[in-house]
Amino acid sequence: MTHGTLRATRAAKAAAVILTAVSCSVYDASLLGSGPADAGSAGTPSSAGHSGTAGDENTDAGRGGSAGAAKGGSSGASAGDAGMIDMAGALETGGETSEGGTAGTGGSLGTAGSAGKAGGSSGGTAGASTAGGGSGGSGGSGATVGAGGSAGSGGTAGAGGSPPASGCAKLSVPLDDAGDRAHFVISLASAIDLSSATTGIISMRLYVQAGAAGTIFNYVQDGAPNYHYFGVTTASRPLLKSVSGWQTLTFNVGAQAAGSTGIVKTDIRRIGIEINAAPDTTGWSNPTIVYIDSVTVMTPALSFPLDMTATVISTPTGSDPSNQAMWLHNGSSDTTATNPTLTWQATCP
Repeated sequence: MTHGTLRATRAAKAAAVILTAVSCSVYDASLLGSGPADAGSAGTPSSAGHSGTAGDENTDAGRGGSAGAAKGGSSGASAGDAGMIDMAGALETGGETSEGGTAGTGGSLGTAGSAGKAGGSSGGTAGASTAGGGSGGSGGSGATVGAGGSAGSGGTAGAGGSPPASGCAKLSVPLDDAGDRAHFVISLASAIDLSSATTGIISMRLYVQAGAAGTIFNYVQDGAPNYHYFGVTTASRPLLKSVSGWQTLTFNVGAQAAGSTGIVKTDIRRIGIEINAAPDTTGWSNPTIVYIDSVTVMTPALSFPLDMTATVISTPTGSDPSNQAMWLHNGSSDTTATNPTLTWQATCP
């Protein structure tokens, strides 16, 4: 065979090999989907159930598989991100840690708003939380749900301050006439001197529960046989309706002029509390109800806490009792209101 013939034979064989290789490039469905590809069909989605299978091979999120409990997804999405996050940090109550993330740090919170459902590759955006006004954080794996707002701080005490630690006396006086009044008295074991303008002061801590009209104030009386009456001047008597919460009223016995009362300030034997319908002529609370926590004297230093049953005598009388308890004076010139009462109770307003 000549060299020219040999070259022609080799060229023919090479052409045959190329034609054979080209003829093998045909469509074969079994060869598809084996390399890196998009998520493709994610299985059959459901409107509220679990997502379908995220493909049989590698997708953007690594090897597919079940897309966890992510709800509402229309495609397989990124199975790695959405896996096992039923709700994006389903917030329960403040301070609790939820499955999808860390719950807010709110105090006493209301019911938290439901986080948004996880759909798509990032799990969706969590719905705005209603817990204390905190805003919802982003959903997705391990997302932190928005911090709940601070619990409302409790309000401050009223102008009268805190109630007494223990019991008190309850004064109830039916007022329905301008001439009605009632006297509640503490009889002293011995006479005291309240003539000093700087130290002859009496204080009374009280709470008005019902007192739409009328006045309340302290008075004192000296010893027998006259028991001269000496009360706060009419112009200075506090209106019942002006007393808010627990307040302390004072009466400077020493500084107030005795006038024509005949009182002997160096011989005080009684400390009294008067509830009077004046100066109003209508509109009273019936009954008018006042709580007394304690009565004190600056000098000599005396204190009468009404903190136990024995400190109140509930039966009206016209005579000084043997102990220094509060009593209701039922003398006709002392009490003119009909059927007032004096009781002790452990629970005060």
